[in-house]
Amino acid sequence: MKLSHLTGLLSVACMLIFSQTALAAECAQSFDWTGPYAGVHLGYGWGDAATQVDPLPHNFVSPDQAPSTLHLGPAGIVGGVQAGYNYQMGRFVAGIEADFSGSAMSGSKSASPILFTNGSTVPGAVSANQETNWFGTLRPRLGYTVTPTLLIYGAGGLAYGNVSYSANTNFAPSGTETYPASFSKTQVGWTAGGGVEYAFSKRWTVKAEYLYINLGSESVIANPSLPNPPFQEG
Repeated sequence: MKLSHLTGLLSVACMLIFSQTALAAECAQSFDWTGPYAGVHLGYGWGDAATQVDPLPHNFVSPDQAPSTLHLGPAGIVGGVQAGYNYQMGRFVAGIEADFSGSAMSGSKSASPILFTNGSTVPGAVSANQETNWFGTLRPRLGYTVTPTLLIYGAGGLAYGNVSYSANTNFAPSGTETYPASFSKTQVGWTAGGGVEYAFSKRWTVKAEYLYINLGSESVIANPSLPNPPFQEG
């Protein structure tokens, strides 16, 4: 049995970030965005994380298990730190930012009974679970100052994150024929998004930001928990 798992589709929205700018003007009306900065953030993330279950072919006579898709919908609190550098050119601001976040995002899904291609069913369930443990990004960004203290911007670049995943097909009622699979690894992908940042003093800003993060996909073979007859493949 082959499970293809999309580990991406992580969206972080309504993220509030407080950052301290190192080089700021003496008054907010002539605020200069140029300079290094660092800060902290807190937000909420959610995703789709679809799992495709594709049974492998076999060479004995029996109905084939039908393919199925589980949409796990992981969600949870995220938070961490970020640092970067801005350079202002007239009303435009260019910069680069790196951030790192811990994550409590998780999601589970199961489908029962198990369906075969001939339309029959058997007791049991296909289940999957995903946890996003941490993630980070490295993003160039480009913005425009609507007012001297209000910046709108877009950003995109590299993303990476650590994802733990497990799945199982359990043919009940005996419960002895199960096909577990799991992995925990760091994935690399991409991110894109944007936000609005406001300087409310000469050294402090606050921003709301949305990021779409895609960490790609991963495939894993689920082997039976108990040895099967030698005529089974996969």
